[in-house]
Amino acid sequence: MNDIEQPIIEYISAMVAETGGAPVNSETPLLEAGLLDSINLVKLVQFLEKRFKISIPDTEIRADLFESPANLAAYVSQRAAQPA
Repeated sequence: MNDIEQPIIEYISAMVAETGGAPVNSETPLLEAGLLDSINLVKLVQFLEKRFKISIPDTEIRADLFESPANLAAYVSQRAAQPA
């Protein structure tokens, strides 16, 4: 687990804990398991943008991005490496 993935997992785990959900790891299927509703999805995007100082265009908010925390971490890593 890396410096990007760990905070993502911690954030999602805190969201899930509020509803009594199961533990989250890097391969947890976020949408398939029903862990992210529309409001939590928006909050997660806002968290990612603020925490990692990136901008996520609406056109890139697709279901495959939210397949797992590992997918999110890979995306954030890629976005953070791009020039502002």
